[in-house]
Amino acid sequence: MQRIILTAILAAFFSSTALAQLPSGWKAHDLSRPAPKVVTPGDSSTASPPSDAIVLFDGKDLSKWNSRNGGEAKWKVVDSAMESVAGSGYVVSKEEFGDCQIHVEFASPKKVKGNGQGRGNSGVFLMDSFEVQVLDSFENATYPDGSAGSIYGQYPPLVNASRKPGEWQSYDIVFRRPRFGEGGKLISPPRVTVFHNGVVIQDASEPYGPTNWIQHRPLKSLKNKKKGPISLQDHGNPVRYRNIWVRPLVESQPKPAKAYDPVVIELAEADAKKLVGKYGSVPISYTNGKLFLGFAGSKLEMIPHSKTEFGFMKSAGAVTFKLDENGNGVSLEMTLDAAGTKKGAK
Repeated sequence: MQRIILTAILAAFFSSTALAQLPSGWKAHDLSRPAPKVVTPGDSSTASPPSDAIVLFDGKDLSKWNSRNGGEAKWKVVDSAMESVAGSGYVVSKEEFGDCQIHVEFASPKKVKGNGQGRGNSGVFLMDSFEVQVLDSFENATYPDGSAGSIYGQYPPLVNASRKPGEWQSYDIVFRRPRFGEGGKLISPPRVTVFHNGVVIQDASEPYGPTNWIQHRPLKSLKNKKKGPISLQDHGNPVRYRNIWVRPLVESQPKPAKAYDPVVIELAEADAKKLVGKYGSVPISYTNGKLFLGFAGSKLEMIPHSKTEFGFMKSAGAVTFKLDENGNGVSLEMTLDAAGTKKGAK
């Protein structure tokens, strides 16, 4: 009787979950999902980190890493690479990151053992939450959303750019963290772009939630989190990593300390229309109560600071008019961006 009840419960569970698909229309780990096209990457050489990069592993030691469970990282350094030790657990960077650019080089074991998910399996976790899968995907079939370069369980790579077992490969990842507003409302989802051996395999993909094996967790679980470590997965395979560095990205562009051109006057329509005309090759027009300057095929809205001095609404620069005794414009001097100073007369 208990077995019958359990069977009925499982049947009801699977029949209900069968209807719940991901936004892609596919269920996680669906083997019928089209496999990524195989692409052979070009030759590449190990590049030095950029000057502003934070180097997390330079081939010497694991001083910038901890065990995910606390304490020192239990992986080992072999031939200037850090190697996963089966059963030792994930390693996590001591420093935490939000928006960032990450460079990671990795190599699966040269001697092939296992197949599918059991072959060269590891992963790079962004903010300790979103996994870019590491796997030996060279002539190794598995579910597409679990192959090398996938956002695990969610997005297969656009193509399979894997090298042969034992060869060094690279991921260059651009990550933007999720952003939340009041009440934990999602303002913008996370975005992940990945180059695998120089080939684009994830193009601003938007993870549905933090990585989990069977079913991802909800994004709202990160609503109070702005940073997290980079973590590398121990999946029981001796995968090696080297040349790992991170560049934190500016999360928002700086704004000026004060409003642009705070002194703005109301210019009478009659005074504005006295400036309309063509000054050499520079036309001035008046439309819907506003003056516009024509330049390089654009109409730039002008902001009056006086009857003769103007700035632009959206562009850096200035225009100064010379008037006759009746207030009509007779010439102008304009400075605009890299065009320098330009003079014109009617």
